[in-house]
Amino acid sequence: MRLDPVRIGLLALLFVVLFLPIVAVGLNAFAVEWAGSILPVGYTWGWFAQMVTDPRFGQAVRNSLILAFGSLLASSLTCVPAILAAHCYYPKLDRLLGGLVVLPYAVPGIVMALGLLRLYAGNYGIVLTGSPWLLILGYIPLGASLYYMPMKSSLNALAVQDLLEAGYLLGVSDLKLQWRVILPCVRQGVVIGLILNFTLVISEFVYSNLLVGGLFPTMQILMYVLRGGSGHLLSVLIMVYFVIVLIATTLVSLIVMRRKEAL
Repeated sequence: MRLDPVRIGLLALLFVVLFLPIVAVGLNAFAVEWAGSILPVGYTWGWFAQMVTDPRFGQAVRNSLILAFGSLLASSLTCVPAILAAHCYYPKLDRLLGGLVVLPYAVPGIVMALGLLRLYAGNYGIVLTGSPWLLILGYIPLGASLYYMPMKSSLNALAVQDLLEAGYLLGVSDLKLQWRVILPCVRQGVVIGLILNFTLVISEFVYSNLLVGGLFPTMQILMYVLRGGSGHLLSVLIMVYFVIVLIATTLVSLIVMRRKEAL
C-alpha cells in the first residue's frame, strides 16, 4: 500500500496541533524561567517539589479521585441497567430516555446546579449541601448520555429480541440473559462510557465550584485558585491531571484487550 505524502503531512500537522500545547505546559512545569525566548532558560524539579509538599495538592487529588470513582460506581449501577431495560423491554420509554439523556447538556450548568441545591438543601427532607454526595448524585444525569450513546450503538447491532426469545425457550431468566448474554455484547460501549465519565468528573469545574466549593476542593478548584499565582505551579498541577487521566484510560484499555484475548 502506497503512502500518500499529503495525508501523512496532514496527520503530522494534526499531531503537532494536538500535542504542542501539552508539551508547552510540560516545559513550563520544569522551567526555571521562560520569558522572551522560544525555550526555557533552565529546568528544575523545584516546582514539582513545592506542589507536592503543598497540603492542598494531596487533598485536591484525593477528593477528585473519590468523586471520580464514586460517580463511576453510582452512574454505572443506575444508567447501565436503565439503558438495557429500556432497549430490551420498553421501546417507547427508550425513545423518551434518548431525549432525557441530552437534557442536562441543553440546560445551562448554573440552572442544573441551582436545581440540585434546591433538591438536596432540605426542602424535601434530604440534606446533602457541602458534601461530596451532592456532586456524585449530580454527575449521574451528566454521565447518562456518555453511557447511552456507545451502548445504543452496540445494542442496535444486536438482534436483541431473537436472543431474548432463544433464552426464554431454554428457560433462562431475564437477569441471567442480561448478565450472561446482552451485557458482554455491549461491554465495549460500557467501557467507553466509563472512560468518558471518568474524564468528565475529574475535569468538571462548574458543579464542583457552585455546589461544594472550598468545602470539598478538587483539582479543578485548585487550578482556579492557582491561576492568579505562579504559572509554573499551575502547569505542574495540569500535568498531574494529564497523567492521572492517561493512567486511568490506559488501565481500562488494557483490561478490555486482555478480556478480548481470553475470549
